[in-house]
Amino acid sequence: MSLGDLTILQEDVMTGRGARLYYVQGGTAILAGEPVVVAALGVQANSAVVPMATNGPVVGTTQLVGVAATTATNTTSATGVVYVTPINPDITYLVNPDVAATWNTQAKYDAQIGRRCLLANSVVIGSTPGNGAYTLLATADTSTSGCVVQPLDISKYPGKVAIRFRAGCNYLA
Repeated sequence: MSLGDLTILQEDVMTGRGARLYYVQGGTAILAGEPVVVAALGVQANSAVVPMATNGPVVGTTQLVGVAATTATNTTSATGVVYVTPINPDITYLVNPDVAATWNTQAKYDAQIGRRCLLANSVVIGSTPGNGAYTLLATADTSTSGCVVQPLDISKYPGKVAIRFRAGCNYLA
C-alpha cells in the first residue's frame, strides 16, 4: 500500500467530498487514498472498514465504502478511526496503471475509455503498510468490474488513468 494511490481529478462542486467517520479494527493499516470496504455487513462487531483486497471492486460482491480521506488512527492492537469519502459517480479519480505501456499514448488511452476494469493491490493487507500500491488493471472489459475508464488528456496527467466507481459496488446499494 502507498499513501495517495487514488487522488481526485474532478468532482461536481455541488456534491462536495463529505468524508464520513468509520471505525478501523486494530491490526489493519489504512492510508489516505486507499479504497476501503466494510469488513462485514449486518454484523455490528465487524462493521469496521478495511483496505480493499486486490482485483476489485466487483459489482454486487465488493462492499465498497469509498476512498480513505485520512490515514487511519488504529494500531496493531487497538481500534481506531478513518474518514472516508463515500462512493459518488460524480467524482473522477486518478490512479496509476498496472502496466504503463497499455496507456502510454493518447490513442492507446482513448481505446480504453469506457472499459470496466479492476484495481490491483500489490501488497498484502496487514498492520504495516508496505511499498505496494493500488493500480488499474487493463484486463478485458467485464460486466462486473467496478471501475470505468474516463477520458483524460495524458499530456496533462502522464502515467495516470481517470476512473469512476460504478454505483453497484457501493455497500449501501
